[in-house]
Amino acid sequence: MNEQKIHELLRSYFDGTSSLAEDRELRRFFAEEQVPDSLRPYRPLFAYIAEERAVEPPAKVEAKIVRLPWIIVTGIAASIAILFLIGLPKITQAEFVYYVDGQRVYDEEAAMESAEDKLQLLAASIQKAKTSMSAFETVRESTQSLQQLNKIPDAYRQAEDILSGFKTAGTESVQ
Repeated sequence: MNEQKIHELLRSYFDGTSSLAEDRELRRFFAEEQVPDSLRPYRPLFAYIAEERAVEPPAKVEAKIVRLPWIIVTGIAASIAILFLIGLPKITQAEFVYYVDGQRVYDEEAAMESAEDKLQLLAASIQKAKTSMSAFETVRESTQSLQQLNKIPDAYRQAEDILSGFKTAGTESVQ
């Protein structure tokens, strides 16, 4: 095999793009006795790979599965749960914190009064919105009524046309 081809195969091998067949070709080449001087530094690498392939993997060692009796597992879980519950701080009503307008308030009554005031303001805003919506509905209904009124002149003209048609029909039948 020519030296240029081996250099190309080495480039693709080190780039990780070589195929299995190309890898086998490189291993065969470097296993030969006569290797050109420019390629001699790669020989130990491929000799090592060949040695590693020749070594048989160690026999599989079966792992023993240790099964703890369920009573031990349950006891450990219960112990952890008890430790967790003991470590939790007791929360009392005195530990609740109230904030009014971004300020910490220690008086529960003051906090409740402030909350009630805010709720009344919200209820008033909702009532205003309902009133505005009802005014909007009134305007919409008035607009529809005006549109109906705009149709009256057309109806009047049609009635006049019909009446004039009767008058001319009546004079024609007299003649």
